[in-house]
Amino acid sequence: MTYSYNSHAFAYLYRLMSVFSSKKLSDTEPRFGAKLRQAREVFGVDMATAGRAVGIPEKYLSALEKNRFADLPKAKVYRLSYVREYAKFLHLDENLMAEQFLKENGLKGVGVIHPKKFLRNTPLFSISIFARNLLVASFILLFAGYLSFQVKRVLEPPKLTVYNPAEGITVTEQSITVQGETEKECQLAINGQEIMPDEKGNFNLTIDLANGLNTITVTATKKHGKISTVTRHIVVKSIGKGAGKILTYSN
Repeated sequence: MTYSYNSHAFAYLYRLMSVFSSKKLSDTEPRFGAKLRQAREVFGVDMATAGRAVGIPEKYLSALEKNRFADLPKAKVYRLSYVREYAKFLHLDENLMAEQFLKENGLKGVGVIHPKKFLRNTPLFSISIFARNLLVASFILLFAGYLSFQVKRVLEPPKLTVYNPAEGITVTEQSITVQGETEKECQLAINGQEIMPDEKGNFNLTIDLANGLNTITVTATKKHGKISTVTRHIVVKSIGKGAGKILTYSN
């Protein structure tokens, strides 16, 4: 009986010693983030400089060094890319670092997200969407303004200004020159006589006058039918021979 008890006790102690002796040395290995930080400090660069060198935002490098993996982008492809690029920059084995990153649950809670879907969740993508919408809205406003301008041109009567003669003047001459300006594409008539404005819309025509009251009617017609009319009343007063010509203006 005594032998049997000692045998069982010895077997139990042997198994216990086996458990302690099988403890892995890797349990004392530095964590993923600590390795990155130590390597960077040995390399002699700050995190901002490292971020500019590898093209990775500083906040993501900080998340890697502090093992705050939840602060990394929600896409597997970006997380592993950041790990490999940063490890390569620090002269660490990128494959071993990627393997340790996975062992320390660097992808915990993260599914395989397509890069385009990830980009839709980034602030830069939001800014680009805003810029695109602003550009589209600006184009629509410009087009609406142009269309409104064209409709206004069709619906409004043409511009017509008569510089000479003034309204209600009294003259002694038997003729007078009518001068003015209109839109160059308009049909123009003075007392029913059609004339052609020049390329700038200017016109002039000398017409005969009769003694007494004369009415001069200037009409401009757009191709869409809108008409503008200006009327002038001129009084011709005869005088005796040798008295000279008199030109008076009345309001």
